Amino acid sequence: MKTLALFESQFPTEEACKDYIISKRWPDGVRCPRCKRKEKVYALKARPYHWTCCDPDCGGRRGYRFSVTKATIFEDTEISLRIWFKIGYLMLTAKKGISSLQIRRLVFGEDSGTDRRTAWYICHRWRAAMRGGAFDISGNDPVDMDETYIGGKDRNRHWNKRARLAGYD
Repeated sequence: MKTLALFESQFPTEEACKDYIISKRWPDGVRCPRCKRKEKVYALKARPYHWTCCDPDCGGRRGYRFSVTKATIFEDTEISLRIWFKIGYLMLTAKKGISSLQIRRLVFGEDSGTDRRTAWYICHRWRAAMRGGAFDISGNDPVDMDETYIGGKDRNRHWNKRARLAGYD
């Protein structure tokens, strides 16, 4: 498991976070999020981490412009990607889960003036992303689980959830 100090050293700047997104999202080159092609995608020199797709089916001559965060959970946010990544790290490494209020205290501080809804929004977006296929663990990788108990005694269940005995229905 990676410590917070190692995590902070891996993502020291916004550019490091954007480079990481590019490497995970487009390992074989940048593709247009609209048409999924990469043949006519050109980088914008004046705006780093922004591209335009000039494919006739997508943007045509004017082009469809997109950035590294287009069609991701980070789209249309003014919060730093470093903060997004740190919150994601804290959520994934918390043993018993972590609330948005605790995230607000840890990341933003009590007197930062940041609204509690900001932390809730980021946590909500991360949880929605984890629910999807982005964090699929169905491969051949081993899964490490601690303190997991599945099941329980039938007598401890609610009366309408208990198993029915055969012949007594």
